[in-house]
Amino acid sequence: MRRLIFGEGSRPRPAVVIIGMLVVLTVPLAVALAVLHGTHWYPVLDFAWTEMRVRDVFSTHPPLIGLTGRIGQLGSQGSHPGPLSFYALWPFYELFGAASFALEAAAVCLNVLAMGAALWIAHRRGGVWLVLAVAAVLAVLTRALGTTILTEPWNPYMPVLWFFVFILAVWSVACDDLPMLPVAALVGSFCAQTHVPYLGTTVALGVGVLAYASIRTYRRRRNRAAVRRFAGWVTISAAIAVLVWIPPVVDQLTSSPGNLSVLYDYFRNPPESPVGLRDGIDVLLVHLNPLTLVTQDLAGRQLLTGQSEAASGSTLPGIGLLVVWAGSVFAAWRLRHRALLRLDAVLGASLVLALISISRIFGLVWFYLVLWAWVLAALLVLAVGWTAAVLVMQRVRSPRRWEAAGATALVAATVLFATLFTIDASSAEVQAPRLSRTLGAIVPPTTRALARGSTEGTGPNGRYLVTWFDPVNIHAPGFGFMNELERAGYDVKALKPFGPAVTKHRTIRPEQATALVHLSVGGDDIRAWRAKPGVVEVAYHDPRDRAERARYARLRSEVIAELNATGRTDLVPSVDGNVFGASVNPRVPERARDRLGQMADLGLPAAVFVGPVSAEG
Repeated sequence: MRRLIFGEGSRPRPAVVIIGMLVVLTVPLAVALAVLHGTHWYPVLDFAWTEMRVRDVFSTHPPLIGLTGRIGQLGSQGSHPGPLSFYALWPFYELFGAASFALEAAAVCLNVLAMGAALWIAHRRGGVWLVLAVAAVLAVLTRALGTTILTEPWNPYMPVLWFFVFILAVWSVACDDLPMLPVAALVGSFCAQTHVPYLGTTVALGVGVLAYASIRTYRRRRNRAAVRRFAGWVTISAAIAVLVWIPPVVDQLTSSPGNLSVLYDYFRNPPESPVGLRDGIDVLLVHLNPLTLVTQDLAGRQLLTGQSEAASGSTLPGIGLLVVWAGSVFAAWRLRHRALLRLDAVLGASLVLALISISRIFGLVWFYLVLWAWVLAALLVLAVGWTAAVLVMQRVRSPRRWEAAGATALVAATVLFATLFTIDASSAEVQAPRLSRTLGAIVPPTTRALARGSTEGTGPNGRYLVTWFDPVNIHAPGFGFMNELERAGYDVKALKPFGPAVTKHRTIRPEQATALVHLSVGGDDIRAWRAKPGVVEVAYHDPRDRAERARYARLRSEVIAELNATGRTDLVPSVDGNVFGASVNPRVPERARDRLGQMADLGLPAAVFVGPVSAEG
């Protein structure tokens, strides 16, 4: 191992080290993809929206803005700032066959590229030794993030590792590595466009490091070569930033209102009070717990923190990490270690911006809103470890022996956590497996019925209005159903209020459709549609067996009884009308919310009806 990595005479081979570490880090994701390939995946909700937009890349309706978010009301929601993630996914999506699995493979490819970029920047900053250290940190971090976050093409997940790259790129610019300025511009734009919680932090750090580099260049203004070099890299960075932000600007100029205006108005006047600084500190400290990176699957963590609730988890480990990091900053200052001090400065600024960002969250603080905080925790550990290594190396008598021992330890840690991650990855599951199986049961018979043209207005050339009713899954299977019909080659549209979700060009007025396809979830709606004249039931599937149906009925009765007993009778209709909404409603007692969550997990039967558009009324 030592000879392979360092070559004869212990001279490091950077390319071998970088590629070798990247291969080790990639193995778990490759195993996860192999497992996922064995199950046909039917994307739902956000994943269906994402695939629709990826298919739109380089079409007559290219995406101009990001995915729809929890921003506003149905029909007028705002979206995340930009479409860069769709364009980044597209080449890999096409390469792997433009199917649902290709979307997962594309997400993995982007994460592998992010890890490769991080190792490359690490070599620029600290040589082979820092490559090994960053690889070890990435091995721990990726195992903690898990296969869910690193294989699913969801907009809160895709920027996580790229934020790691962004911090390293900003640090590099602070170390006068100006070629990293375009990298910071591109990667920061990717993070900011893909998920709005990254917007403030990336913009502030980017502007801050540009100002720092400008000041340093001004102080060396008599060095014409340095000034020309700075101007050249700033020009390239500006060109990249302008290019990737053209689509959101075009949307802003051609839509009324533009998405950027919607975002500005919404966050300037939020519908609820934000978390605030006090709870924001608790949330941040919980996410700075380094032990969690080693012991917990972060995707399984749903951090729900409101203004009247404490952060879920102890803040003491996070406080301990900050205290140790502060000590390492002092040590780096005593050592006059410029690279470490500038890394610490970037991390310090990031922590302040992170706190501001968290304190401005309103509503439920879902774990995916603060995933980037785990990246900061990992980088704080890196900074502390690097400082400790420098201190040790200054005090030992045989530095070469300690260097070899340190390199071996870092490689061993990388291999260990990559192996543990590989074991975890061997049991990877597709996203929302129950809903995926339901779509797998109802989509094929539906497409066969449409192809036969068994009712008026159907057939391969029909234009279909797709509608759905779903009290359990917040419309998730409806969007997935529409996505699958479009994949099969049918011209399918939704009603206008769903335009922000499926894009405007996939909406239609009912009178413009030749036929209606309705997805019905739940016994009440299925019975209502079976009684409608002129419609044909073309598919039916109940994901529950007899015991599960009995359990669902029992849970439903218990929830209704508890709501009545606690004087919340006004919430009883939501037990059948909006199970998911009731399960996260703070007015619903905790025990009832738990039972509602179990009901949602069990699901309800689904049926598909085809008929005249008038049946919708």
